[in-house]
Amino acid sequence: MMARYIWILVGLVLSMATCLAQSGDPSAGKDLFSTSNCMGCHGQTAMGGLGPPIAKTKLSFEEFLKTVREGKGMMPATPSADMSDDQVRSLHTELQSKPWIPEEIPIAYKVGQFLTTKNVSKVFLGVFLFAFIFAIRGLAFWFRAAGFASLWPRLVKMGIGKAIGITIKSFIVDGFLVRSLWRNNKSRWFMHGLMLYGFCGLLTADILISILNPTRSQLPLSDPLKLLPLLSGLAVLIGVSFVMVRYRKDNYIDNGLTLGRDFLFVNLLFHTIVSGFLTILLKRLGIHDWVMTVYLYHLASITLLIATSPFTRFQHMWVVPIMAAMTRLTEAVTVSGIDIGFQREPSPGRHHKSERIAKNVMEQLGSEYDGPVCLRYYP
Repeated sequence: MMARYIWILVGLVLSMATCLAQSGDPSAGKDLFSTSNCMGCHGQTAMGGLGPPIAKTKLSFEEFLKTVREGKGMMPATPSADMSDDQVRSLHTELQSKPWIPEEIPIAYKVGQFLTTKNVSKVFLGVFLFAFIFAIRGLAFWFRAAGFASLWPRLVKMGIGKAIGITIKSFIVDGFLVRSLWRNNKSRWFMHGLMLYGFCGLLTADILISILNPTRSQLPLSDPLKLLPLLSGLAVLIGVSFVMVRYRKDNYIDNGLTLGRDFLFVNLLFHTIVSGFLTILLKRLGIHDWVMTVYLYHLASITLLIATSPFTRFQHMWVVPIMAAMTRLTEAVTVSGIDIGFQREPSPGRHHKSERIAKNVMEQLGSEYDGPVCLRYYP
C-alpha cells in the first residue's frame, strides 16, 4: 500500500514538473501568442488594442523578426534572451493562421493608433507650453507684487555676481530642502518631501530611461531603472494621500480663491499615480485586455494635471522658491551698507511690497496726488 502511494506521489511531482517546464517555455504550447507580452498591446485575438491588428500578418518572417528585435513606435524591442528566433518564427506562423475578424477590432485601437511616440510627444509639448505660458504669467504677477522693479537697481549696486550666488543658495536651502518647513513642522516637511523628492525621482527616472532604455522594453522589477520610478511613485502616492486627508480635516485649507481647482489637482495627481501603478500591475499579471484602457486614462490624467497646475495653489512649487530667493536678496541689500533710503527693514521684503502698494494707491487717487512716495516705519 505504501509503495502505491509513493508511486502516486512521484507521478504528481512529475506532472507538476512538466507543467512548470511548459509554463516556463512559451514555445511548449501551441498558443505562443497568448503567453507572450504581444497580447498586451495587440489584443487577445491579435485583432488590435493599443497596437494594430496583426492576425493574418502579411509581413515576411525577416520583416517580422526585425520589428520584434528593434521595436517600432511605442512598441519596445524584444531581445533574443526574452524570445529566441525559433520562438519568433513559431509566433509568426501562428499569427498568419489566426482568423481576421474585423468586428473584433476594438475602438481602443482607433484611438491608440494615434498614440505614436511622435504624436504623444507633440501633445505633451503643447500642454507643457500652455502650462509654461501661464506659469510665467503668474510669476510676473508675483514679481510685481514683491516690488522687483524697486529691488533691481539696489541689486546692481550690491553686485550681480553676489546676487546670483545668494539666489542659487536660496533655491537649494529654502526651495529644494524647504528649510523653513523643517524648522516649523518636521512631520509636514516629511510628507511635503515625499511629494517633492518623489517628483524629482520620477523626472530623473524618465530622463534615464529615455537615454538608457529608449525603446521602453520590459525590465525586471529589481532593475534600477524600474525600481527608481516605482519607489518615487510610491513616495508621491503617500504624500498626496496625506494632502487629501488634510483637505478633509483642515478647516482652514480654503484660501477663498482656488479650493475647487486645488481639490481637482490633488485628485488628478492621485489618479495619475494609481493608474500608473495599475498599468504595470495589469501587464505583470497578464490581464492584457485592460492595459491599454488604463494606460489611456493615465495619459489623460497627466495631461490634465500639467494643464491645471498654474491655476491652483500648487503653483507655489515654483513661486515660493523664487519669492524666498527675493527675500534673501532683500536681506543682503539691507545689510550691505548701500544707501537705499532707509536704515533697516523691520521685515525682509516688506519695504518693496509696501512701496508698490503705496504707489498703486496714489495712482488710484488721481493726478492731483502726483509725487514721490516715501515710506516711514515706526517701532
